[in-house]
Amino acid sequence: MRLENRVAVVTGSSRGIGRAIALELAKGGASLVINNDKSVEEALETVEVIKNLGRKAVYFQADVSKFPQVSDMFASIISGFGRVDILVNNAGIIKDAFLENMSEEDWESVISINLKGTYNCTKSALKLMKQQAYGRIVNIASVVGQRGNIGQANYAASKAAVIGFTKTVAREYARFGITANAVAPGFIETSMLKKVPENVLTKILSQIPLRRFGKPEEVAKLVAFLVSDDAGYITGQVININGGFYM
Repeated sequence: MRLENRVAVVTGSSRGIGRAIALELAKGGASLVINNDKSVEEALETVEVIKNLGRKAVYFQADVSKFPQVSDMFASIISGFGRVDILVNNAGIIKDAFLENMSEEDWESVISINLKGTYNCTKSALKLMKQQAYGRIVNIASVVGQRGNIGQANYAASKAAVIGFTKTVAREYARFGITANAVAPGFIETSMLKKVPENVLTKILSQIPLRRFGKPEEVAKLVAFLVSDDAGYITGQVININGGFYM
């Protein structure tokens, strides 16, 4: 994908799917803003990898669920880059439990990061994208937000809400040259998946027609296409990448 002269913000981009997306966009020519809340060392390592590709990259530590921190981050981005062309809302957490055992704190923290964080970053980016009459927004949803999953009421609710949010943003801002799409990964080989018990993984794998888990790089290539000019007529869509894993 040709992304020269584009500035991309990828939240939660120091590891896993977010890191793979950042690297893929950098390979396409974009300058990158790397973000996370805690893992500074991982984030700075990602920045160095991108710089070694010959691209610009900076790191901003910010909790996406806190609007003042997000607002400060975008103010710094404008000061440093002058524009924001691409936003990938990838930051997300899980705190699994059966609903009757799920604490209010675990419910609120997942909703706050996964959904409110998407709202905070999108709201901040839209002001800039409107001025440019150009923008590409991709929100990372999940197959769990479409089919539900045992022990993940909070996560499923947050990702289902992200899908509705994406469709609304697409309708509201299409007239400004801004597209908004969601990518709904299935089970991808990340640190989150490594926490799942082996017997559960075996059961999940048996339900995936392609008989394997996805790779972060595969999700990244899909996102890179959606933020490119080749995808300029695609908006308001939820694109699944799950190896055929449906209900």
